[in-house]
Amino acid sequence: MTNLLRSRLLGSLALAAVVLVAGQVQAQTPDAVARRLQQRYGAIESLQASFVQTAGGQRLQGTLSVRQDAFRLDLGSQVLVTDGGTLWSYSRDDEQVVVQDYEPARVGFSVGQLFTNYLDVFRVTGATKATIGGVAHDVLTLRPRQSGSSVRDATLYVRSSDAVPTRVRVHDTNGGTLAFDLRDVRRNVSLPASTFRFQAPSGTEVVDLR
Repeated sequence: MTNLLRSRLLGSLALAAVVLVAGQVQAQTPDAVARRLQQRYGAIESLQASFVQTAGGQRLQGTLSVRQDAFRLDLGSQVLVTDGGTLWSYSRDDEQVVVQDYEPARVGFSVGQLFTNYLDVFRVTGATKATIGGVAHDVLTLRPRQSGSSVRDATLYVRSSDAVPTRVRVHDTNGGTLAFDLRDVRRNVSLPASTFRFQAPSGTEVVDLR
C-alpha cells in the first residue's frame, strides 16, 4: 500500500468517526451543537458501519470498526488495523502486510480524540437544515482547530428523526473533495480485542518497519 493511499484511508476513517460522533445530536446553533456534543462523549464506546467512499473518481466500499484509538478498516483488497500502538497495512493483492508504529499525526489528530475531546479537535462553525431524498437532515459545518491540517472543512449530514449520520463531504487544502456515505451504523457494539489485531495469512510477506 502506498503512503498516499494509507494517508487517504486513515483520513477517511477519522472522518467517519467524526460523522458518527456528530450524529449523536440535533443541529441548532453552532454553540448549542458543541454543548450537546460534549454531553454525549461518555455514551460512545465503540461503533461499526459500512461505507462508500468516493474521491478523485475512485469509488471504494468497505466496513469500519472503531473503539477509542483502535480501529479496523476493511476495503476488501486492503485492510488497515491498529490497536492504538501498532498499525498493520495489509494488501490482499500483493500478499504483503506492512507493520509500523501507529502515528495519529498522519491524519492530523488521534481517532480516539473524537470520542473523548471532540471540541479540542474541531469547532462547529455552522448548523443548518436540509432535505435529502425527502428526508429531513441536520447539517453541521466543521473546521479543524489545529493549524496545518490537510482538511479545510467538512460538512456532516445527520437524519433529524433519529440522529443517524448518512454522509460527509470533506474539502482538503488542495481543493480536493472526498465524499463519504455511511450505512448500517451501529453504536456501542461489543467488539473483541482480536478485532484490532491482525493475524497475517500463511504465505504473507511481512515488512516490519518498527
